[in-house]
Amino acid sequence: MTLTRSSYHPIDAAILWCGLAGYEAEILPIALSHPAELLKYFPQWPSLHLYAERIFDAIDCHELPATYLGHPVEAHDRIERAFLTIRHSDLRVWIARYYPDEKPGFLFKNDHTQCISLATYLTLTAHLEAAERELKKVSRDYEELVKKTSIKGQQNSDLAIKTKPSSTPSEPFLYYRIIGSLLAVIVGKSQHGQIQSIYKNQSAVVDAITSQFPGIPGLSKRTLDRKFAEARRLLTQATQG
Repeated sequence: MTLTRSSYHPIDAAILWCGLAGYEAEILPIALSHPAELLKYFPQWPSLHLYAERIFDAIDCHELPATYLGHPVEAHDRIERAFLTIRHSDLRVWIARYYPDEKPGFLFKNDHTQCISLATYLTLTAHLEAAERELKKVSRDYEELVKKTSIKGQQNSDLAIKTKPSSTPSEPFLYYRIIGSLLAVIVGKSQHGQIQSIYKNQSAVVDAITSQFPGIPGLSKRTLDRKFAEARRLLTQATQG
């Protein structure tokens, strides 16, 4: 008997969906190292590849909510399939919505006394999505206000720096200048016109950082682009006097 779990790896879900739980030890090593080649290694179970690709495709299209290393998968996130997780309830609703004729036993038990109806769940989901959209709007308004306040503060800081040209820069400005100078060296050329780095431009540097340190707060593409741009701006101001 398959016990109900709160969450699954997509491959686990595909194995259970196909009724191949007894072969899990044989399938998992191959599935985790070669998730796109299940049909090649297990031609005797074509549905395993089909169901796995259904689940991965639904995650990519954001039809099926998933988490990556504990964080919700968002649009444009770079993810590795080995670290994806989907909740039992989300998988159940997704299958009921897109594959209503299929009722895999590990998701749909005979005892439904503790379950709400699909219609109720979809209604609640619609309300939640509306609340999330409103929250995002409020967040955007807040970010715009913070941005305007930051610009005003930056203008005041620039004015203070200009009135005291001989003073030592504060630590934040000093860090920005250091970052700006590093970027200039990394993506620039020497005085003789030689390329000094493997990175062609700032975007390549940002892509390298986000690829090597996925999901780390403060190292998102949006944050890095903003901070790098600010660093180069302040460095330019410093070099121009």
